[in-house]
Formats: sequence, C-alpha cells, structure tokens
Amino acid sequence: MTTPPPQPPESGTPADDAPADVVIARGVQAHTRTLLAMCAVAVVLGFIGAGALSMAGPQGRDLPMVAGFTLLAVGQLLAITGAVLAGIGLAAILRGVGEPGSTDSADAGRRRLPARTVERTARSFALLLRVVVVAAIGGVAVWAIAAPAGLLGAVVGAVLTIQVAVVIAIVRVKVLLAPMRRA
Repeated sequence: MTTPPPQPPESGTPADDAPADVVIARGVQAHTRTLLAMCAVAVVLGFIGAGALSMAGPQGRDLPMVAGFTLLAVGQLLAITGAVLAGIGLAAILRGVGEPGSTDSADAGRRRLPARTVERTARSFALLLRVVVVAAIGGVAVWAIAAPAGLLGAVVGAVLTIQVAVVIAIVRVKVLLAPMRRA
C-alpha cells in the first residue's frame, strides 16, 4: 500500500518541521514588506494628489476636484491604516521572540507566535480590503446624492482608492501568507 503524498499546510500555516528561527524570520520579513508596501501606496497617492492639485491650478477648488481629492484622501488614510496594522503585527512578533537560537525563540516557535500573528494580520487585511471597497463605493454614492456636479471627480478618486484594495489583496496573499507556507 502506498502512502498518500504529503499535503501542503493550510494557507498561512508554516510547515511543522521548519526551525523556529526560520518561521520567525519569515513572519518578520512578511510584516516588514507589508509595512513598506502600504507606506509606498500612501506616498504614491500623496504624489498623485499633489500632482493633480498643481495641474488643476485655479480649478482645484471646483466640485469635481474636491470630490476626487476627498476619495483620494480616504484611500490614503486606509493605506496608512494598513501600514499601522502591519507595524502592530511586526511589533508583536519582535516583542515575543528572543535572540536567534535562544530558548525564547524556540518557545515562540512552539507556541506558533509568528504564524498566528501573520494569520491575524492577514485577517485584518481581509477586513481592511472590504472597508476600502465600501468606502470607495459609498463615497461615490454620497457625492452623487450630495453634489451630483462632483460625481465625475468622485469616480476618479474612487478608482484610485480601489487601487489600494488591489494592493491590499496582493500583499495579503503574496507577501503575508505565501512566505509562511514555505517556512
């Protein structure tokens, strides 16, 4: 009788035979890269807003521009929220482990601290992704009702805000969860 092939671990959970220091390093790396990616998104949205405002000139106070900037600012705020969530996860891992090879790091590996922290951050990012989409759609709806003249600007701002959701989804799957599966 043949044995079944080994099943890959569940998403986000490390392999059982991985050394504790490897799992810790993967968790730290995942959170660091997530933090940098979310900070980069916030900065890019800031540059887009500054560029649009400088090109708008006196029309920068028109209703479509204000609507677009409002939703752009919401996207930037939610990207910063993602960076804060990644920073909290990184701090939790770094606080919970000791020097590489120490008994503290081995204990943290046995308690699955890095894997649980990455899973918690990934769940937070799944929720944040939903919040970003709702904020973009809700923002367009609010502008459509409150000031229909700003609708086009709101749609443009919402498209840029949806890009934050795309980055969050990619970071969640490829940066947070994928490295922990390999650990």
